[in-house]
Amino acid sequence: MDQTFIIRSLTAIIGIALLYAVISKGTISFLIFILLMNLVANWELTRAFKKRGINVNLILSGTAGLLFLALIYFWGKGNPVVFFPLCLLIISSFFSAMINYQPNKLVDTVFAIFSSIYTSVPFAHILLIKNLPKGPVLLWLVFVTTWSCDTLAYITGMLFGRHRLSPKLSPKKSIEGSVGGILGSIAASIIYSMIFLPEIEILDRVVFGLLIGIFSQIGDLSASLIKRYCGIKDFSHILPGHGGILDRFDSILFSFPIAYYYIITVIQKGGIA
Repeated sequence: MDQTFIIRSLTAIIGIALLYAVISKGTISFLIFILLMNLVANWELTRAFKKRGINVNLILSGTAGLLFLALIYFWGKGNPVVFFPLCLLIISSFFSAMINYQPNKLVDTVFAIFSSIYTSVPFAHILLIKNLPKGPVLLWLVFVTTWSCDTLAYITGMLFGRHRLSPKLSPKKSIEGSVGGILGSIAASIIYSMIFLPEIEILDRVVFGLLIGIFSQIGDLSASLIKRYCGIKDFSHILPGHGGILDRFDSILFSFPIAYYYIITVIQKGGIA
């Protein structure tokens, strides 16, 4: 058996077990886990942009992201104070650029703001879903649906891939694989909901899977776009066989926000509680 496959599998198993543990524990341990993931992801972006000569202030972007996530977790239900850290990040980043002006400072400032928002806003929606009724079950719905899309896209693409989806960003991804991934996410959404969330209507299960299948692949390609821009293969090597946090969690960056808004505007209206 291929050694890389074994390493990837062991890392995935350990990661899923850790995720299950922190989701089951609930409360502060889950928040700490998300904060750490966000901080590492922010560091990975800082490291990537450095390859392009862009110096992101990790202290400002990382701190703002952590404060934003903490406020979302404790006061996320309609309290506008949660946006204060992001506003403070924008103001302080521009203030720093003004007092230490150099020709490339504006670029550094813009990328610092982007780095914080690109990581912390998607991760915030994981916390928001966790705080919903049946939050842990809904979290696993999104994870399972997203991972099913990734897995089926890989298998379908390997077996039937002929037409490139985005050759300049990700040459190995195919249109056939993308369609297979979407079908996989729809199937996972239907099966998981039948077992754990039977109150969700069949149409909502299909639409939910469709949305996750589409947006998770957009999240994947967004990470590929950044990596191509920075000229790197992986964001880091923290996860053996997988690369970095952003390499492993790129699909969920966009799937969790779209999942959250579909849940609160459509599924919850249908009676989930």
